[in-house]
Amino acid sequence: MGPLTESMTRLCGEIVALRGERLHFIRDLRQNVAGMQAQFRHSHSEMARRAKAERQGFVKSLGHEVASLRAGFRGAHKDMARKTKAERRAAVNHLKKTVGWMRREFSSDLAGAHRIWLGPSPGELRAKAEAERRAREAAERDRLAAEAMAKEAAAQQKAAPEVKEEARHPGKKKG
Repeated sequence: MGPLTESMTRLCGEIVALRGERLHFIRDLRQNVAGMQAQFRHSHSEMARRAKAERQGFVKSLGHEVASLRAGFRGAHKDMARKTKAERRAAVNHLKKTVGWMRREFSSDLAGAHRIWLGPSPGELRAKAEAERRAREAAERDRLAAEAMAKEAAAQQKAAPEVKEEARHPGKKKG
């Protein structure tokens, strides 16, 4: 065999060997890429699982915080409502008393002006006449009682000197 044949044989052997190495390299490369992809998928799923757990924990803690905030707001609102209700009641009671006092004062003033302008009302006239009648009756009773007492006292005084005269002269009759 000549040098050309030897070179061609060697070249052909190298091409076959290189083809085998290239196929072996591609197979190894595929396996390495598949392993890397599997590792990547595994890492990615693990990272996704951890991120999901962290998000769920965050959402859960956020829910608890919001619930406690809402409970605090409800409590504060109830306290505020109770206090403002008490304040409103006190203010309304004060207004009622003040307005009532003002109305009574105004009514009294208006009645006085009415009496001055028109004179006493028929009810007031009846009440005044009734009071005067009762006063006259009481005065008459007192006068009659005083007269009766005076007559009784005069009768007792009249009877008393006769008794004294008889006591001075026991055997002598008056005559």
